[in-house]
Amino acid sequence: MLSFSACIDEDNLERDKGSVPLAMTVNSKEIVLDNNTPVSDALRFEWTSGTNQGTDAGIEYTFEMDLEEGNFDEGVKLALGRNERILVYKHEALNQLLLDEFSVSPNDEVILKARVIADVLDESVDKQISEVVSFSVKTYTPVTKNLYLIGGAAPNGWSADEATKMNTVSGSVGGFTWNGRLNKGELKFITTLGQFTPSYNKGIDDTKLYYRESDEDEYDEKFTIEEAGNYEIKLNVLTGVISIRKTTGPEYDELWIVGSSTGESGWEFEPMNVDADNPYIFSYNARLSGEFKIATEPDFDDNIPYYRPTTQGVGAGVNLDVVKLSGQENADDYKWSVDDANYKIKLDIQDLKIDILEFIAYPMIYLVGEATPNGWSIDDASPMEITENEFIFTWSGYLKEGEFKFTCDKQSDWNGDWFTATADKTEPTGVIQSMVYTTGGSGKDYKWNIAESGDYTIELDQFNETVIIKKK
Repeated sequence: MLSFSACIDEDNLERDKGSVPLAMTVNSKEIVLDNNTPVSDALRFEWTSGTNQGTDAGIEYTFEMDLEEGNFDEGVKLALGRNERILVYKHEALNQLLLDEFSVSPNDEVILKARVIADVLDESVDKQISEVVSFSVKTYTPVTKNLYLIGGAAPNGWSADEATKMNTVSGSVGGFTWNGRLNKGELKFITTLGQFTPSYNKGIDDTKLYYRESDEDEYDEKFTIEEAGNYEIKLNVLTGVISIRKTTGPEYDELWIVGSSTGESGWEFEPMNVDADNPYIFSYNARLSGEFKIATEPDFDDNIPYYRPTTQGVGAGVNLDVVKLSGQENADDYKWSVDDANYKIKLDIQDLKIDILEFIAYPMIYLVGEATPNGWSIDDASPMEITENEFIFTWSGYLKEGEFKFTCDKQSDWNGDWFTATADKTEPTGVIQSMVYTTGGSGKDYKWNIAESGDYTIELDQFNETVIIKKK
């Protein structure tokens, strides 16, 4: 028995589409695009399948859209492939398409036309083209995707290249927010790094924005920040509403000490340390001699505030009064003055008090706690070994699982001087870690925690308040 087989192109095979003519519809003849609904459907096209003339051949579709006066040579041309018979444009996508591809101006109305072409994958069937549908679309001015702070009050000043970026608000079209420190001065907002316009300026009052499109617009009002500090800014460029609110918290998160003996050659800005528990407290430990003051920015500009004594030449002491004045406000340039010695300085910018204490090294430091050889017996606390540097002590030995801290004086009522951890149950890292120096039993009783018993080495620097606890 003889048998014959035919070669069939499965890729182009499709059932009979019948004889339905190709036709396209649009959801509306007049469309107004809305900035508030960027991802909602704005324009929806649907079309019938067209016919493959009973050939069982597949049909591929091409969508075309052009301006009313165009002939589809330019404009949009989308090869959609097979089985695609719906095309949807979202508000934002269509608005951007019209502005970019068709050069339509924002807030203008334009007449468009569209059609669909059905190409049957069988050479015996002619291409089908739907009737043209026409419709109008009104565009809008797009909302900027980026916004930056600029001005004398902004962190990076008037540099358009380094303006401070704000954060977008999820789910709020045109919403931006920012938290941080502002200086005393003026402020506005730009949309593009390196360009001063377009910008959003102060409107009719401090709660309203004004959109300044170009330098040709002479209105250039700025928001004014009357007092430096931490601020929260919330705004919406779409509604034109803004809120600038001073928040609680320290005015500065960085300070610098500068004086006749700071740095290698004097009058170099040295950063202070922020207290781990209280962000209002800054400390600095160093050998000092002569004058010094404390800067809010590492700059000698007369406009920059400095923390100073209330009169010239105040020396070392505890709970000393502090004022914050710029060079313009304090022509006499008040500074503290100290004799040559090692000092621990602690400045409280909330209460405006400063401790300037000459630090004399403790002759011995001891370990006490359940992890140490003699447990919590302070009388039997384990002594460390002094090195050639009077401030640095070392210890080597076996530590059990558990907590411990360092006593400076083995005071039996436990109200003596201590070096403690910066957080409770701090585990050693084997590298330099900060300590907290407390006197008279004050401060939080944070301890180190040994999670794994074994032989350890410890190096403690009582002046710089650092420690290395390393397992062998």
